[in-house]
Amino acid sequence: MSEDSEEYVRSGISRQYYGLFGVLRRYLINVNHKYDLQSREGNVHRKVSAELRSSDDCTQKEIYNIFNRLRVVRNQADYDGDFDVSHFKKFLQDNKKDLEIAFGAIDYFKNHPEY
Repeated sequence: MSEDSEEYVRSGISRQYYGLFGVLRRYLINVNHKYDLQSREGNVHRKVSAELRSSDDCTQKEIYNIFNRLRVVRNQADYDGDFDVSHFKKFLQDNKKDLEIAFGAIDYFKNHPEY
């Protein structure tokens, strides 16, 4: 499978989103004691997003903005039948710095003693 294939790009976007989602969710449960996020219901994604959005922590707010943009693009990649590889590759390129910040933040969250 080439890096320009639809499957590769769809999968890459989804993996980035779910990788970040999993770390953020675990952080919010273990550190912020948001035990309702242990739910397996579909709305847990919205709950994680809402927790970050309403946080007083500026790092969490910054991550929320990046996470939300990634969620929108992940939804497009997962559900849009009219998939344009160039659109998604452009998103990844345009948001490269934000994505680096988000994935750098994984260390911030994972290094918390309660994580």
